[in-house]
Amino acid sequence: MKLDLNLERIFPHPVERVWEAISTAENIAAWLFACDFKPEVGHKFTFRTTPPEGSTWRGWTDIEVLEFTPPTRMVWAWESADIDAPTRVIFQLDPVDAGTRLSLHHVGDSTADDIESVSGGWPVKLDALVEFIEN
Repeated sequence: MKLDLNLERIFPHPVERVWEAISTAENIAAWLFACDFKPEVGHKFTFRTTPPEGSTWRGWTDIEVLEFTPPTRMVWAWESADIDAPTRVIFQLDPVDAGTRLSLHHVGDSTADDIESVSGGWPVKLDALVEFIEN
């Protein structure tokens, strides 16, 4: 199955402020998951959390930084346990009249369960990012 998730949020802040929120391990941990992220192409890191009750998810996801172009674009390979090849998560920041548009695209070959999980999870995580940036 094809995963093709496209989400956007508009932030009333400059691109640099939004970039800072998505491009350091400390900030990513505040709105997404605890991790050992480094802003380097080729760096492999892991998201860890407690799986939801009743979930078959293992509690971690392996990630690799594929592209890092401050302050506008970052691409990750997202390796889920139940799919053959990593999917891609693309963060794109663009200045708009109201501030900054964050476009998040999560794409690739996946399973129905994985598509359901990320399609439900990313909107919640982006809402947490909005809250993080506002505080």
